[in-house]
Amino acid sequence: MNEQKVFPFRARLDKRGPATMRSERTGWLTPYEVETLFSDAMWAGHGAELDVAVPAKTSEDGLAWIRSRFDRLRMRGIGVRVRRDSTWEFRDVVNRRGS
Repeated sequence: MNEQKVFPFRARLDKRGPATMRSERTGWLTPYEVETLFSDAMWAGHGAELDVAVPAKTSEDGLAWIRSRFDRLRMRGIGVRVRRDSTWEFRDVVNRRGS
């Protein structure tokens, strides 16, 4: 079964050096967002650091799945950290129209 997974995330990409850069993104980690983060990190190049935070209740399987999406960056000298943010308790948004 090829189940698509989507997680809320916050990501920061840092590159230090002569041309210091920082990029931040927040949203849902869809396949499109994974591709965008991957491309941004590749553009930043060797020595860049990508930090991806997910809600505290994200499962071990979820973390492993997300980490696997960015494994190829590590092989190119780009640091990747995928972690739970213990201060971030994600709650589903309830749409309260008419209340």
